[in-house]
Amino acid sequence: MSNIIEIENALGLENSIFIDVRSESEYEEDRILNSVNIPILNNEQRKIVGTLYKQEGKEKAIEKGLELIADKLKDIYIKLKKLSSEYDNLIVYCARGGMRSSLLVNFYSGLGINMHKLDGGYKKYRNYVIDFLEHADEDYEFIVLHGLTGVGKTDALKYLTSKNISSLDLEGLAQNCGSVFGYLGFEKEPPSQKMFETLLFDYIINSNSKYIFTESESRRIGYVMLPENIYNMTIEKGYHILIEDTTKNRIQRLVNQYVNLSSKDDEKISESIEKLRKRLGNKKTDYLNENLHLKQYDKIAEELIINYYDPLYKYSIDKFEYDNIISVDEFEKAMDNLINIHRQLHEGSLNKWVLK
Repeated sequence: MSNIIEIENALGLENSIFIDVRSESEYEEDRILNSVNIPILNNEQRKIVGTLYKQEGKEKAIEKGLELIADKLKDIYIKLKKLSSEYDNLIVYCARGGMRSSLLVNFYSGLGINMHKLDGGYKKYRNYVIDFLEHADEDYEFIVLHGLTGVGKTDALKYLTSKNISSLDLEGLAQNCGSVFGYLGFEKEPPSQKMFETLLFDYIINSNSKYIFTESESRRIGYVMLPENIYNMTIEKGYHILIEDTTKNRIQRLVNQYVNLSSKDDEKISESIEKLRKRLGNKKTDYLNENLHLKQYDKIAEELIINYYDPLYKYSIDKFEYDNIISVDEFEKAMDNLINIHRQLHEGSLNKWVLK
């Protein structure tokens, strides 16, 4: 017998897996994380059925859909049977918890595979994500790292993560650092806005602490936007820490980030430099391109820090009254300080913060 299950209960089930029966393009745009895509109708077939529904009505569309599904029944059964041997709970969903998931659950339950149908499907899950992010400030607080470009905020987040301390890398989720060079150093394609929000939701709800380290960001990060409440949590309600480091160290980090760790080539770096021509002027832009040709990346980084990044972000750095200022010149010592702050927040021994 099949059961209808609510999203709150489904997310809490142990040894479970979500099965997304929507088309590949629907799944690619956004999905319940770690779900398996077993499309009842693929992209092209879904288009055919949708067109038929508009032109000739529901019955004709159903008939065509059943015809297209018929050849897949055996393969779907094999996949579901294998999953049922690995997981105690199979949770099936389509767009709205309608025909596609009902058809699959009812048919294969009759063949002995025990499954749940997600009530309301993906749409209800999506609304659950939106609602969670809109009220995240009721249960979570951010420890926000500020600092000029290249001071090592992302390095700090990665270190804290390695110590099992909740650290949300927004740039990593967005696959972009938010500047004209922002996509360099990232290998994956940026997520859709919906997928970005799903990733945020998944990280926060599974955090092992109510206090989460993150980096100060503008509302837009590359191709995606921070949800309003999450952004406000980093600006109005966060515990603010200013990270500082020497220009020399900052230059080296930029070289590592945009060149040594980048999967992109010099042509891509040059394209990014050209986008700055109007802001920097011809002389400075030509200087950057000349040094790129000579592969003198440290000179490029120095010029960008002094004449682009620092003037650009100085205002956002200066508007806060920081609860703590930490130099990362001695990285391990700085990380110990951050860990200590995290511990004190849990203990309630740190004063509340004030925004200037």
